[in-house]
Amino acid sequence: MKEKKSIHSTLRYIKKTYQYAKEARKYLIYFLLACILYSVISIVAPLLSAKRIVALTSEVWNQLILITFLVFVVEIGANIVRYFSNACTTKFFYAVKKNIQLEVARETLKIDMQTLNSNSSGLFIERINNDTGTMADIFVIVVDYLSEIISNVGILMGIFFLNKVIFLVYFLFLCILFFGHKYAASRIQEKRKIAKKKQEATSGFVSEMVRGAKDLKVLNAEEPFLEKASVIADDVGLATRTLNRTRAKFRFINSSIRDLLDFIILMVGIYFILHGELEVATMLIILSYRGNIMNISGFLENFMENLKNFTLSAEKVFAVIDGENFPKESFGNQVLKKAEGSIVFQHVSFSYLEDQEVLKDITFEIKPNETISFVGKSGSGKSTIFSLIAALYSPTEGQILLDGIPIANLDKNSIRGNLSIISQNPYIFNMSIRDNLQIIKKDLTEEEMISACKMACLHDFILTLKDGYDTIVGESGVTLSGGQRQRLAIARALVQQTEIILFDEATSALDNETQAEIQKSIQNMQGEYTILIIAHRLSTVINSDRIYMIEDGKLVCSGTHKELLNTNPAYQHLYQLELEKQE
Repeated sequence: MKEKKSIHSTLRYIKKTYQYAKEARKYLIYFLLACILYSVISIVAPLLSAKRIVALTSEVWNQLILITFLVFVVEIGANIVRYFSNACTTKFFYAVKKNIQLEVARETLKIDMQTLNSNSSGLFIERINNDTGTMADIFVIVVDYLSEIISNVGILMGIFFLNKVIFLVYFLFLCILFFGHKYAASRIQEKRKIAKKKQEATSGFVSEMVRGAKDLKVLNAEEPFLEKASVIADDVGLATRTLNRTRAKFRFINSSIRDLLDFIILMVGIYFILHGELEVATMLIILSYRGNIMNISGFLENFMENLKNFTLSAEKVFAVIDGENFPKESFGNQVLKKAEGSIVFQHVSFSYLEDQEVLKDITFEIKPNETISFVGKSGSGKSTIFSLIAALYSPTEGQILLDGIPIANLDKNSIRGNLSIISQNPYIFNMSIRDNLQIIKKDLTEEEMISACKMACLHDFILTLKDGYDTIVGESGVTLSGGQRQRLAIARALVQQTEIILFDEATSALDNETQAEIQKSIQNMQGEYTILIIAHRLSTVINSDRIYMIEDGKLVCSGTHKELLNTNPAYQHLYQLELEKQE
């Protein structure tokens, strides 16, 4: 029952994977035709070789010259077929792999934030880079191995007509090898699953090392980190060695059985020759095909192992694509093309975990083109409010309205296409400055790009770079300072030209002079955009239309800077602390 279910799953995954072949399917057909032709050649070539040996031992020179020429032609033909089939498989493989990789990447970006945060990046990297290749390769493997198996089975049937006893010996041993391979494949698959899981964990750890290299250096933590890496590497090595030992054990048994078969076939052949029941020439033909026949079990073993590998990879990849264990973001289908910019929170509560409530019964209203600021201690829930507005998370209770429409009813573009978030720690892609901006807007003009960078106080700095806007900034913008990364993130958000702009501590890494310039830019936008600001520096929010103070996930007060300074002790305390820092 379990075996039947496994076969059904494999066939289902093959069918689903084949959908990604699209325009590359013609190369698979070409490869199939090449395999058929190659199978014919593989049957004819050993037969001609055997006849060449007979002609040589019989000293029939004219026949020997003719057969040698035919062998040469057949081998050249085989080389041409191999070259053509390799070209077809390469084109097919990379086309299918690219399509699956893009689909997995697309679906990975749809996974909800809580799931993404709870899984290692290595898990997704492994599936996108490696598992997709295993899947794309399955069609070539199926056609290749099946054509080999069919041609070799045809040779086996030919042996039946030459000598039935030798045929029965071959058949008996092939059955032993087949069931042995079947048992071995299931055992090996168990070990492979364990090794695969360990490898995913290793990929995640290596990714963390590369991304966190700067902090490791600064903290002088290279050795402790490498000790941890050593433990993980030992764990992976143990799983891999266990897998390889299992493979080696079954290969030893398989090789011993094949050697025994080889010995018995030769003994049986000698017996029939001595008793005049088998000609030497016929025995030479049987021996010339011996490798093909004995390879039937090997091809079956490899074929089944590759199917197991494919199924394992397909399970992992389609778990991401189909959302199994990786829930996707959900949106409504109502469309809001151009938002006016009003935002309403109605009794909104939110928890990342069941017992850790981050926001508690938050209610407020923001009108179009208002500039609103949120202040409070770190961890009070301010950034979570922005994440909820962007639908990165859904409220545990209550609802959020955008232009009077519940966000839960809007499609993705209606929400995220109408707002820009400039975060405290923006992720800058390992591309040029130009590409980092064009990734937001493909048809971005030079004038729009320069205008956004000027507004973000970045243009003058870019002009000092050797390659200007074509300067590669490194992974996470490592070649830029913290302030420059944030200014690039601000420029990146500005090119979106959305009606709502959210500044999440966007000026925290900027010096006072640059902050003043950014503040001036924000003031220039006031009245034209709905602007929401999270800031520790109260100097950033002084000119806001309204300030909301958040404490322990609750909205405790609201008002203008002057109103809060005159009436709210908590706000007065924050302001006093800032004055002391400045002094």
